[in-house]
Amino acid sequence: MTPETRRARVILGATCYLDAEGAIRVAVEIARQMGADLHGVLVADEAIMAAASTPRARSIGFTGAQVVEVTSARMQAAFRADARRFERQLQHAAQAASLAAAFRQMQGRLVTALDQGAGAGDVLIYGFSRDPGSTDCVALIAGASPPAPGLAALAARLAQEAGKPLLTFAPPGPGGPDIVTCDGPEALLARLERHRPAAVIGAAPRAELPPLARLLDAARCPLILPATPAEGAS
Repeated sequence: MTPETRRARVILGATCYLDAEGAIRVAVEIARQMGADLHGVLVADEAIMAAASTPRARSIGFTGAQVVEVTSARMQAAFRADARRFERQLQHAAQAASLAAAFRQMQGRLVTALDQGAGAGDVLIYGFSRDPGSTDCVALIAGASPPAPGLAALAARLAQEAGKPLLTFAPPGPGGPDIVTCDGPEALLARLERHRPAAVIGAAPRAELPPLARLLDAARCPLILPATPAEGAS
């Protein structure tokens, strides 16, 4: 008997509803282009939960005033509320685009949670909320070898949809007006921080990229990466 072929998935993960909401449109567009299913993951961040469990934890307003006592129970309730909103919005967007969708909530760290259960052919999106009106490009991170044609085409379509130029961040080599040269991970992070990308597509191998947490901090926008067989089940 021939094993059933699993459909590719676009897996969107976030630690709060606002970050998920900021990336759902991108996730839907990629899933439509790939003919893939759309999956959402709300990650109750273990670092936030640990901080909420400490005695006398407080949330602080912009003025520096203490707003409310933070407890583990309150944070769990907040994560559950965000999960419900995320799932409703994901299902609504998927239905409008005629996509199959699924959702789950888990506890852990966002930078590692999306790899769990992901396999070859899947695309991972790390959600991050950014005002589209404040962006100046779509960024494609290339490695020592040229990016896979599918990822390059995806980046070009996202740039076209966003109405922004596509900039390729690449190691030293043949240059061009849309090439941003980076001679290592630290230089890549510094170059990204100088721009305001609407989305970042990582086409370089994971080993050539900075740690994902630092990449997210520098990009401050949805980060899109292909999953690989080594990072999850096929």
